[in-house]
Amino acid sequence: MEASPQPGRQLDISRVMIPFSLIVCKSTLARMSAGAVLEIRLQDPETLQDLLMILNRSGDQILAWEQQNDDYCLWVRKKT
Repeated sequence: MEASPQPGRQLDISRVMIPFSLIVCKSTLARMSAGAVLEIRLQDPETLQDLLMILNRSGDQILAWEQQNDDYCLWVRKKT
């Protein structure tokens, strides 16, 4: 895999229950500047799928995501 995007901010929701994890992600993105990159770490595969769907609908750009052992890491660029 190519180098991971450089995030402006990191968010670890690996211990946050759904739906709060989704709310935390959207709230964090809302406070960021347009074009900024957020790195999100999580563990639940269902949360990952829900988050990918929500981000696709929101217009925020999913730059990459990867599985690292039991964790997932996702890089998102806030829509401009």
